Amino acid sequence: MNLLKLFKIGRKYISICPTQLTLASTFPEIKIINYIKSASKYLPPFIVALIVWQYYMNIELAITILTTIFALSLPLQGIIWLGKRATSPLPLSLLDHYNHIQKCLIAKQIIGAKAIKTVNINFMDFMQLMNLANRHLSEDSDSNYFTH
Repeated sequence: MNLLKLFKIGRKYISICPTQLTLASTFPEIKIINYIKSASKYLPPFIVALIVWQYYMNIELAITILTTIFALSLPLQGIIWLGKRATSPLPLSLLDHYNHIQKCLIAKQIIGAKAIKTVNINFMDFMQLMNLANRHLSEDSDSNYFTH
């Protein structure tokens, strides 16, 4: 898979991932998403300060350019990692949770039995199911659907 496709999938995964901090200990991507959002807010002034500081310290232009490129690449690396994570297969430990949430959604008739995906389940599918469960099961007694 090329980097551009991973970047696009990573951007989509950012919008799909739930933002609950209670899940951050289980899913590292929630922390990575928070870091990426913070970097997009604070990185531009940091880059400007870095360039000005290196200019007044009489550091060579090549070092300034390399430092700036490295700082700018950090959020891009995070998005590409998220794209890789989104397409990686779901581990067996989370597959049980996926099946449990899916059964709860089928029992509440939120999704149909024909919509079941049983082959090549990845993290993107799991997060989409988690979002659907957050919207529809949060009011019910099954609100603690993740810890079954």
